[in-house]
Amino acid sequence: MGLTRRRGVQQRTIIIAVCVLVFLFWQTPILSYCTNSNPGSSEESPNYISDEKAPVLPAEEKIPRYGDAKYELPCSRLPGANDTVMIIKTGSTEFTDKLPVHLTTTTLCYPNYLIFSDHEEHYQGQHIIDALQDVSPDLRASHPDFELYRRINERGRAALAAEELNRVPGDPSAWTGHTDNPGWKLDKWKFLPMVNRTYQEYPDKKWYVFVEADTYILWASLLQWLKTMDHNEPHYHGNQMAISGDLFAHGGSGFIVSQKAMKMVVDHFYEHKEDIERFTDIHWAGDCVLGKAYRESGVPFTFSWPVLQTDHPGLIPYVEPDGQVVSGIKKRPWCFPTVSYHHVDAPVVEDLWKFEQQWISTRDENDTGFLRHHDFFAQYTIPRMVTPKTDWDNASDQHETPVETFEDCRQLCEKDTGCKQYSLREGGVCRMSYAPMLGTKADGVRSGWMVDRMWSLHDNMPGCTDEGWL
Repeated sequence: MGLTRRRGVQQRTIIIAVCVLVFLFWQTPILSYCTNSNPGSSEESPNYISDEKAPVLPAEEKIPRYGDAKYELPCSRLPGANDTVMIIKTGSTEFTDKLPVHLTTTTLCYPNYLIFSDHEEHYQGQHIIDALQDVSPDLRASHPDFELYRRINERGRAALAAEELNRVPGDPSAWTGHTDNPGWKLDKWKFLPMVNRTYQEYPDKKWYVFVEADTYILWASLLQWLKTMDHNEPHYHGNQMAISGDLFAHGGSGFIVSQKAMKMVVDHFYEHKEDIERFTDIHWAGDCVLGKAYRESGVPFTFSWPVLQTDHPGLIPYVEPDGQVVSGIKKRPWCFPTVSYHHVDAPVVEDLWKFEQQWISTRDENDTGFLRHHDFFAQYTIPRMVTPKTDWDNASDQHETPVETFEDCRQLCEKDTGCKQYSLREGGVCRMSYAPMLGTKADGVRSGWMVDRMWSLHDNMPGCTDEGWL
């Protein structure tokens, strides 16, 4: 009887111990970069917290940061990462649409980064810096461009009206700026104060890479590029743009600045702040204002297209509309390394980040350590063309024909040996294209691709030489 009782006690003890272990196991937070969740898609409730009331998040809600051994990622500890600062610029009118996805993807790879907006707050454990803090107080207090700034500093992002929020991707005015949007009016004032604050925060880093919240940087490729340059020399690299003769780096493509160049332009900012603010007042593009300041401070500008791109990865033209190889330019994008893309929404940022983690983890140790455009086309673009997509526009714009069904449209494309892809729009309009494009999301459009012809195009493109970075 005593033996039986002791066995019962032992059995109950074992069961209790197992239950405790199971409970602890399930309470342990696990991060997987291959998750199917989309952190940028959920609606965020307003959360406006001043510096004095920074939130203390429960342990299970904290996002793991760079270097946490429990959450080692393929992008962690790449050579050169600690020498580099990533700077993300955003604004209140686009904040919840564009920033959250970076907090669970790209920033996990960065040992050093800053986030700037037009309103200082703490958001999901991150300190968002007021990019306009160093603008002259009189301007912030009374200039018409700062009307939104004054509102959001009083009431937070709840002060925004619906019509002031970010417009949809693909809006044609994105190329010249939403100059009627209060957020865009503020944006031009951010650049030089943001550069100045960055240098104060990180004066000893070798490289500073500035991007917007709808920019994607191929992190491993970027670090390989930086290894080819000397940070002790004045470097200002970007996708070349010009307004009224002033050359500058396009902000949305991302731009790269060396430590030497940062010091030169910050010194110039302190010496000529009033003149710079007067010029900013009459201009509409802050990246142009910044480019002018770099030139006047003695920093040369290096054209960096096609390494840095102004557009979505699904809209890069590798051939002419007739399907022939792009001609008449000295640099064929197909052959050059690729580092950045612009106008990417949250789902695409997440998709690109997952792709890059997979690429880093499986690449051959003897390879170059970076992706060229033709590598990206083969490894990222074509695999996403295998299945037709609904509510997706692949930019087919030729041979418009009325049809009854999507299958009818596909058959028309199949009969034309030059056709690479097709789309069916509302009203039964079939369009085809001889040029390959992945495209972007668009309501009411269904798109398909002739994948075997995409591979044929890839395999038969004229060979590349040993194109370097620039």
